[in-house]
Amino acid sequence: MAFAITVPGNASDVAGVPGNNKYVVKTCTFTGSYAAGALTAAQLGLEQIHMVIAQCETSGFVAQYDYANATLDLYEAGADGAALDEGNTAGATVVVRVMAFGR
Repeated sequence: MAFAITVPGNASDVAGVPGNNKYVVKTCTFTGSYAAGALTAAQLGLEQIHMVIAQCETSGFVAQYDYANATLDLYEAGADGAALDEGNTAGATVVVRVMAFGR
């Protein structure tokens, strides 16, 4: 299977030298019933987000950053054998560690 490699969104096409880019590490905790959590560059102390690495600390959920909507989403395995399904009302107290790269 072939694929294309491109520069995403507002990221600069630079490799190896971070220059004026920086990264932050934060913990995001979902509370109450699940709803995708807004996660903006400003909330992370950045001007722009180039890339987000998100990992749930203890749950069986999979966390993923939605670049188009600036949200942190949770996914779970469905019983149907298809791709992961978004959301669950059991999303309360799910802790996600986030590393964001940007400017």
